[in-house]
Amino acid sequence: LYHFQYGLALCSGSMFSQDDDAIFTAVGQINRGGPSAVSNPAQGATIANLNLLAGKRAVGMSDFKSAFTFFDHGISFLRKNHWKEHYDLSLELFDYAAKCSFFIGDNINLKILSEQILTYARSFHDKLNVMYITVSALSFAAKLPESIEKGTWILSQLGEDIPVSSLD
Repeated sequence: LYHFQYGLALCSGSMFSQDDDAIFTAVGQINRGGPSAVSNPAQGATIANLNLLAGKRAVGMSDFKSAFTFFDHGISFLRKNHWKEHYDLSLELFDYAAKCSFFIGDNINLKILSEQILTYARSFHDKLNVMYITVSALSFAAKLPESIEKGTWILSQLGEDIPVSSLD
């Protein structure tokens, strides 16, 4: 609980600064306190947003492992009905977490996060990022036929028909 409270106190001063270390420290302290320290659902969403901010800053520094940790913690602070109550926040956290999973080679989390997005995203457009990541992951895993098949299907859903002969 002390870590949580300390992190919140640090956030009030660091949120408006450009000091990445201060934000990383503050959000890291909050995360050490964990979701059980949250006093109400609104506070959970606020802390998820703080983790989103810290994760984006880490992505900007190409520190994808730390970024994944922030996004993962952000997800853990969301409540049960988060896809309904905080759709945009949920989508952004899961999207970034999936992207970082791909970059750090964590295919298990990539699969879990992707399935969540594909299940709960409200539109095809909201699923596009994770579909692109999935196609890329298949390609990197030397599963080219499956990657091409999924990529072609995605393009067809976007109105781009590719003749089968051009894939041979």
